[in-house]
Amino acid sequence: MKNSRVLLYIVFAFSSSIVLLNRFTNLHITDYRVHYFFDLIAATSFVFIVAHFFNKLQTSWSKILTFIVIGIVIATKAFLTWSADWKTQTILYQNKSDQNKTINLQFRADRFSFSHTKRVIQIHSIFPCIEWTTDIDTLTLDKAKWYKLNKTNDETL
Repeated sequence: MKNSRVLLYIVFAFSSSIVLLNRFTNLHITDYRVHYFFDLIAATSFVFIVAHFFNKLQTSWSKILTFIVIGIVIATKAFLTWSADWKTQTILYQNKSDQNKTINLQFRADRFSFSHTKRVIQIHSIFPCIEWTTDIDTLTLDKAKWYKLNKTNDETL
């Protein structure tokens, strides 16, 4: 029983750390399903920790129902607060020494207008759905470390 509580604390600490890093740093989760998963696990583990503290949620059905309700609440919150994702239009440069580092031109549709916002950023892919983004000025770019790619990303067009 104690091991399950310790595991619950570890799961909460890890998932909430990922959610907070995504929200307040340059860490970016690119897939909305992965983002939803981390939100769901962080919120559910927090509720289970609080429920354990107050001796609530003793039955399996109450835990399952709580998980479903939290899932619906988080899906509703995500739907109501979602702003469009950044999509890579063109990969401008790629790092010569690290193939996971690129400089991309990205676009995002504005939510309530028929326009878009664009940015040029350096992306370091950590996992397939998690990346570290940094604003970059291509005018001061060290051409010895980067080679020009200008590869259009056809899957987002």
